[in-house]
Amino acid sequence: MKVEETSFIEEREVLKKLLVPISSILLTGLLFGCSEDSAPSPEPMEESIETDEATESEGQIPEPEPAILKVGSQQFEIFSYYDAFDEYVALAKEQPAELDDAYAQTIFQPFRQNAFGEESVLEYINLMIFTPPQDIIPLQSSLEALSDKEAEFQSSIEESLKKSAESLPGGDKTVHVFPANPAFIHGVSPELNARGVALNEEVMILFVHSSLAAEELKHTVSHEYFHLIDMEKGAFKSSTAESTLLEATMMEGKAVAFSLLNYPGINLSWISNEDGKVTEQARNLFMEQKDSVEIGVWEDFLNGNPVKGIPTSANYIIGHEIMQSFLANYPELDVSEWLGMSAEEILTGSDFGE
Repeated sequence: MKVEETSFIEEREVLKKLLVPISSILLTGLLFGCSEDSAPSPEPMEESIETDEATESEGQIPEPEPAILKVGSQQFEIFSYYDAFDEYVALAKEQPAELDDAYAQTIFQPFRQNAFGEESVLEYINLMIFTPPQDIIPLQSSLEALSDKEAEFQSSIEESLKKSAESLPGGDKTVHVFPANPAFIHGVSPELNARGVALNEEVMILFVHSSLAAEELKHTVSHEYFHLIDMEKGAFKSSTAESTLLEATMMEGKAVAFSLLNYPGINLSWISNEDGKVTEQARNLFMEQKDSVEIGVWEDFLNGNPVKGIPTSANYIIGHEIMQSFLANYPELDVSEWLGMSAEEILTGSDFGE
């Protein structure tokens, strides 16, 4: 079956209108990463669907077959898009002026079909994630370097999903493994390169590259898995755009805490505030604005605001501090118990509540 679409350029214009910043990043200034729903759900766009076999394109890109992982009654479908990116590189070399259409054919449409079926869910997709890579030669080199690590990454993903699901079971999920766009990882420290995004309670995307350590990938999978379960049955049920600063921050604090339960040895020096970049002034400002629903306030604590004395990723650091303080005060609580607790309850139970 072939889905007939408007051009990818037109779809991206629609995305710009629908886009609301999603919740998080595994550091750096890239506005994607660990996340939840990116926007309230508008009415689905109409799509024209052809079912006549005669309309099938002879050169249609085959859709990737998922690896199936079962943990108890829970099932994961793990889609890898390495071959799809190889196809994108081939088309990009043939038609360098039509990268948007090449990307739509090889990556975007197969992903949307695998993740959401026949539904149109453009409202869940962050535009930046699906920007076609422009520098084809670096992308090709990156794909070649990844070829030796595909099996290791697949094993790491399955291990982390199994460990996470055993400690916090949920519904069926799909996981989509993308080679990272080289433009998004250039110059970034290796420990900050493992990234992922939870689009809704069922769909996780992971971005991998050849310098990514397996342990970092496991941590990212566990972190994003918690976001999926948090949206499925936890306290966080709205989008970042509808949440207070405290709610959006504690969503991340909880996810970090969960991943540390599964992988306690991971290096998270960037979130420990060892350098003291989050000052008492920044914390006081956070407490003053914790009930704000202004997206600009949330962005200040995510991206930093030097004028206000707020460093980059202050929301992660503060959320981590609050959550660790809470867990130190209530070590007997199981993850399933604090999963459902509200951000205010977590704050009250921490030393920050004073």
